[in-house]
Amino acid sequence: MPIKYRCKSCGFILFEFTRVGQDYYGVPTPEEVYRIYGGICPRCKSMLEVPLPSEIKSRIIIRGTIQFKHAIPGGMGGIPSEAASTKLNA
Repeated sequence: MPIKYRCKSCGFILFEFTRVGQDYYGVPTPEEVYRIYGGICPRCKSMLEVPLPSEIKSRIIIRGTIQFKHAIPGGMGGIPSEAASTKLNA
């Protein structure tokens, strides 16, 4: 799940952490992102603030799963084929 740091005034993405291994340091803290930009948003030039823990927003997006009709060659975790499921039902 990506982690995004945005400006409160204009919504500019100050930093986005998209995947593990993106850099050697890992996810920066809000204070580190504040220091990278010197406390000023590069787009709207407003003063950045380090958010309090209660101000941090978290959203979880749950995506749908894929339903397979046939078994995948190579045995991907025991996904049954239609032929196997009809034998079980008969």
